[in-house]
Amino acid sequence: MNQIQTRLMAARLFVALLILALLPAAPAAAAQHNENTKKPAESWEDIEVPPLPDQEVPQPRRVELDNGMVVLLLEDHELPLVEARALIRTGSRLEPADKAGLASVTGNVLRTGGTESMSSEELDEFLEDRAASVETGIGLTSGNASMSALTDDYPEVLRVFADLLRNPAFAEDKLEVAKTQQRSIISRQNDDPQEIAFREFNELIYGDDSAYARETTYESIGSITRQDVIDWHDQYFHPNRIILGLAGDFDSDEALAQVRETFGDWPAGPAVPADEVSGITYEETDEAGVFYVEKNDITQSTILIGHLGVQKDHPDYYAIEAMNNILSGSFASRLFSSVRSEKGLAYSVFGAVRSQYDYPGTFIMYTTTKTETTGAAIDALLEEADNLTAKPPTAEELAKAKEAILKSFVFESDSTGKILGQQLQYEYFGYPLDWLERYRNGIDNVTLKEVQAAAEHVRPENFAILVVGPSEGRDKPLTEYGEVTEVDITIPEPAAERAEVTAEGQAKAMELLGMMLETMGGADVIDQVAAIRASGSVQQMTPQGEMEIKVAQTQVFPSAVRQELTLPMGSMTMVSSDAGAFMTSPQGTMDLPASRAEAMRRSAIRDPLALLKLRDDPSFSATALEPMELEGTPLERLQIEVSGDVMVAAIDPATGELRQLSYRDQGPTGAPGEVVQTYSDWREVDGLTYPFAVIGTFDGEQTSSTALESLEVNPEVDDADFEKPE
Repeated sequence: MNQIQTRLMAARLFVALLILALLPAAPAAAAQHNENTKKPAESWEDIEVPPLPDQEVPQPRRVELDNGMVVLLLEDHELPLVEARALIRTGSRLEPADKAGLASVTGNVLRTGGTESMSSEELDEFLEDRAASVETGIGLTSGNASMSALTDDYPEVLRVFADLLRNPAFAEDKLEVAKTQQRSIISRQNDDPQEIAFREFNELIYGDDSAYARETTYESIGSITRQDVIDWHDQYFHPNRIILGLAGDFDSDEALAQVRETFGDWPAGPAVPADEVSGITYEETDEAGVFYVEKNDITQSTILIGHLGVQKDHPDYYAIEAMNNILSGSFASRLFSSVRSEKGLAYSVFGAVRSQYDYPGTFIMYTTTKTETTGAAIDALLEEADNLTAKPPTAEELAKAKEAILKSFVFESDSTGKILGQQLQYEYFGYPLDWLERYRNGIDNVTLKEVQAAAEHVRPENFAILVVGPSEGRDKPLTEYGEVTEVDITIPEPAAERAEVTAEGQAKAMELLGMMLETMGGADVIDQVAAIRASGSVQQMTPQGEMEIKVAQTQVFPSAVRQELTLPMGSMTMVSSDAGAFMTSPQGTMDLPASRAEAMRRSAIRDPLALLKLRDDPSFSATALEPMELEGTPLERLQIEVSGDVMVAAIDPATGELRQLSYRDQGPTGAPGEVVQTYSDWREVDGLTYPFAVIGTFDGEQTSSTALESLEVNPEVDDADFEKPE
């Protein structure tokens, strides 16, 4: 148990003992109970429900410092804790398109990179000793920083918090860690169908080029430098761009004095441009149509239907909120009752005209369903969209919606932390600080006529229908809803670095390839090899340590591969050929994801033997590069390109052996990096000389060690081994 837990437990115990001391004696309490006992209600309808008491939402004290920083203070003495939150006028929507990810990386390294006076490790130790926390980040529309500390520690933690905002060090090594994390996220962005659906839907609604739909790429992350991060901080981190909120156990005057002491001498930056975000575009006309993303490694369809929504300051906002509740605000809502309860098409279903503070949200209807009920689910969603006009909301539905919203209102402000977070948002986006109170009154006073009129914000003629799921097995073709546009979700790889191909470079490269060809057995031997079968073991490096994998691989040239893997947790087989790629395990057979299938295809041609067999392929080209040295041995290098895949081979000119092959590929986390295969232990088998040992590294770190135990040249191959089981 850490220090903060111990002190909080002591505080709660004191409060509990105090309450017990103030309770009336047991006999008196029992008498009071007997006196007030009433006859139990015979039906739930007879239960008297008292009206909701008026709820007063406390308003923070607002102060603006001389340098333009706005401070909101909200006292709460229940626990000996102080929280601080800062919103910074920045956001990823302001970053250049070719630097997508810059804001997120800056927000990450702002915290992890330490300050000019305190290293990252020293900062971590300082906070841990005090059971305090400091976190930072930058999202789409704002930057944020937060801290939490015990009351006694608050002043010194606040000073460190201020130092982090004002004087970050942006350590280079932490920047590289943040960029690697982003690459890992990119590599997994097509794993989850819901993530795919919402990402692609935003592009459809806001437009491919809009900052509200922009995606980080390997190339954009790779282009970010430490100077970019420093420049971003210099541009956006100024006191007149910061709103600081404090909530907790403090005296407002004392806390304000401490804020002035830590932030007051920070000079103001340039005035915030009034039109800073007005130039950020989104589609003025909605993208109507039917769109499909093929994802065959799942058995469900994810469906999103909608168009552009509204801002929170729209005159119809309260009516729209009530309509949203009628559409899908509860288990008794229209969408839930129809799609889930009556038709049994989905477990989860949702729909709403969503709103944002300073740009339009989206209207969406969302559900997931079995592939074979895709059409039925789309029909059910479209029917309920039409029913908002064909069967307008009733007075009973509105009464229930109002009651549900107003009864849940208490949970919007049941802690000072929540209240402070809301007030910071209102201040940041220029909304009145009593917006929450206005919301409650607005919902309470909205009329049935206004709610029925709000249906005009749902426009079926502008619907974009997006489906993510398998290509086969649907109950009806998507073309029944309009012309279908297939959406390409291929993750763009970083552009491969290619050396200029010259006549001299080509001649030198072909000379080196000729040496390698003779060393491996000569043209006659190489060209007569139709297949090889190798078996051995791989020592795979994982975060948990080394893992041994037994491998038996059959490769039929040019590109068919069958791998039989025996792992500590079981066995599996992976197959890649022109007919497709699949995996078989004790759980059954399934198609390999496109990314994994492509990785196997590329791996098949990155074999020393395969490269030589492809030397006459029309897509094959080679040119010499500058030489290198490996463990004291001079090596000649050449760039090889086959079917757009670029590799660099390092050949020992004294022996003709291929010593290394390097290329860009995915690493253990799925993010791309530099892969280097180092070959040794060359042995002759049936005239073919082949490496029996391979060391693999990724970005300089060893990832695997392979040792072959046997190699067969031109073994008998059963075509059925490459066919997907029924």
